[in-house]
Amino acid sequence: MTKKWILYSKEDRQVKWPTCINKLSPVKNKHPLEGESLAELTEAFTCTDTFDEMILSIRSVSILGKCSTAKYLECPNIPDHHRENARFYYREHPSKYFDNIGQYYWVDFDIITSDKLTIKLRMVVNGGDADCNDGQWGEVWQRNTGKPVAQILSTGDMETTVQTSSSELGKLVGFIIEIVMFCS
Repeated sequence: MTKKWILYSKEDRQVKWPTCINKLSPVKNKHPLEGESLAELTEAFTCTDTFDEMILSIRSVSILGKCSTAKYLECPNIPDHHRENARFYYREHPSKYFDNIGQYYWVDFDIITSDKLTIKLRMVVNGGDADCNDGQWGEVWQRNTGKPVAQILSTGDMETTVQTSSSELGKLVGFIIEIVMFCS
């Protein structure tokens, strides 16, 4: 028997999400986050002092699924060199280029503030393509409003920058990205 997961709350349904979210492929978990794997990931982030000043905490992380880059071309943070390459090499069918460049992972997660306020977020992150000297790119929104709260930018060869008004949120988004890349 297969369990059917409910991905949206009533508030989420009022937000118009990209259509690709309705046709996501499941993510096979290569590295379950338990026991030794979780300890290693936590230790890696603790060594870099990521958690020392955080006033937010993660409550749950749900990887909704994945899709090809071609299925979400409206992402505002696709690196310019990919758009240029698609236009130059695949004039007739630029989406064929994007079928071979990384893939998007769609993730829901909740964070708890020091005031015990729950913030429900949705993130899309593309793993990029090492052959193209990419970092990751994507975006983070409030799930109940669709309002963008963070931009995930590929800023160099295997380099990613998270732009947000809160440094704590930026660190948490960075941590969630690492969880997604580690598990998939």
